[in-house]
Amino acid sequence: MKMFLAGSGLIKTWLNDDFYDFYRLQTFYHISKDEAKVINKYKGFLLDSGAFSMFSGVKVDLKKYIDDYIKFINQYNVKHFFELDLYELIGIKETEDIRSYIEKETGKKTIPVFHIYLGTNYYKKLCKEYKYIAIGASGQHDSRWTRTHPEKLKKLVLYAKSQKVLVHGLGYTNHKGLKEIPFYSVDSTSWLSGNRFGSVYKFENDTMVKHLKPSGKRVKTNETAKNNFKEWVKYQKYLDKI
Repeated sequence: MKMFLAGSGLIKTWLNDDFYDFYRLQTFYHISKDEAKVINKYKGFLLDSGAFSMFSGVKVDLKKYIDDYIKFINQYNVKHFFELDLYELIGIKETEDIRSYIEKETGKKTIPVFHIYLGTNYYKKLCKEYKYIAIGASGQHDSRWTRTHPEKLKKLVLYAKSQKVLVHGLGYTNHKGLKEIPFYSVDSTSWLSGNRFGSVYKFENDTMVKHLKPSGKRVKTNETAKNNFKEWVKYQKYLDKI
């Protein structure tokens, strides 16, 4: 299983330029020009469309955004990228039309994103049409059902696997679930939470353990971020073997 470290962190501040031996997910909305130039050096790279930002009150010219996304994919030869996950905002039909347009202009398949409210028939349809799909597992609605009904999540992933379809758990970092549900890949921003709150992560006993900052104590932000990143990379390497 591949775990991609998502979100914008302090990586380039303290890592050597030649260190790319980890899985990285970044959004088109936030990616810098410097990172764009090296995306194919990473052990693995996924490009998220950044469409979630549209749900956060950011005004975007949708047509221009789509064309810029296509241009970026083509310019940097991005191999794996998500569709614009806008089902909830503009509906299924228009989201599918955008997906088809992106695929036509890039000559590559997107990674479509399934949400539980789309229904199992739609999930099976995606499994027929794609070899790599994603299941939304973050956000208030998606994270709730994946936590409360892990057996349903596992059943969906097993069905895809029976169809020889790879499944990405979008925003899925349930440590117990990672050992029980056969995702091909997942991503997480949890490695950044320690940096924000001063907590220190350690890879211990085949899982990640978060050590809270002692009350009244201060931690060095940069050193904490560096430690947490390296410990999560250890976790990546462990999950690679599962």
